[in-house]
Amino acid sequence: MAVDGDLRPDEHARVMALLAQWRVDPERSFECPRCGLEGLVVVDRSARPHAEWYTVSCAGCSLETTINVPLGSAVPGAQD
Repeated sequence: MAVDGDLRPDEHARVMALLAQWRVDPERSFECPRCGLEGLVVVDRSARPHAEWYTVSCAGCSLETTINVPLGSAVPGAQD
């Protein structure tokens, strides 16, 4: 399994858009950004508050990759 690196730039952009939609409706079925087959599997493996990590896989084309979405640093005093 690769981390982001096995996706073409256009696929990476589609996966990032898909993840935004997935966060809103994780029960929805999504199409693979590579082969277009419905049933893409997204697993949230995040280590918040430091980063979001998602495993994205497709049984149709054997796509399996992990996407890292870095989160911003905590701002000192922001929670006061």
